[in-house]
Amino acid sequence: MNHSRKHISSLSATAALAFLCVIFAYPFVWMFCSGFKTDAEVFALFPLLPQHFDLVHYRGLLSGAWIPYPRLFLNSLFIASLETIFATAFACGAGYVFAKFDFRFKKTLFILAVAAVLVPRQALALPLFVWMNKLSLLDTPWSVILPGTASGVGFLYFIAVFRRLPDPLLDMARCEGAGEYRVFLSTLPLIKPALIAFALIQFVLCWQEHLIPLIMLSTQTHLTVTLGLA
Repeated sequence: MNHSRKHISSLSATAALAFLCVIFAYPFVWMFCSGFKTDAEVFALFPLLPQHFDLVHYRGLLSGAWIPYPRLFLNSLFIASLETIFATAFACGAGYVFAKFDFRFKKTLFILAVAAVLVPRQALALPLFVWMNKLSLLDTPWSVILPGTASGVGFLYFIAVFRRLPDPLLDMARCEGAGEYRVFLSTLPLIKPALIAFALIQFVLCWQEHLIPLIMLSTQTHLTVTLGLA
């Protein structure tokens, strides 16, 4: 009897999960199939699959018939890659210093960093625009990359990561004659999963960023994919 109940419960759970998977997967399947549909078929509720698979939309997109998509894609890839590298490096280094060292005004700087996280991105848009204008960086990729390198969330994230590393492990490296810079580099393999996780999240956020590129970039060939498709 108990075995029968467990079997029924397992089947019910499987059916419920399968139903949820269908619900969550449907929008992605619809978007993928819509790329092969005609304009009339896209706005029709049914059928889900196109009557005739046609690559005309993809050919038009990749050839730049509507927008210079290949150029915009390279712009987004360049901006997101550099911003991810810089943001990860700065956040990782700052997090290590705050987690493993004591110095004057440490608490004050930490409070300022937390306060910076609470400030919405929209409130910083105008000051960033003025700053980039004074540096003569407007309408260049660096006007988007530089503001994105300061990640308060990443700073707090890496503080928590480095606090989990035992201090005796770092002291052993110092006893072997390693300098502080070498000690820091030796900790990076130990936090590789945390580095990869933050870099992936940062890259996705950079890729889909809309506000800062909208304010900083104006020439069409300098736009990102997000702006070009908007």
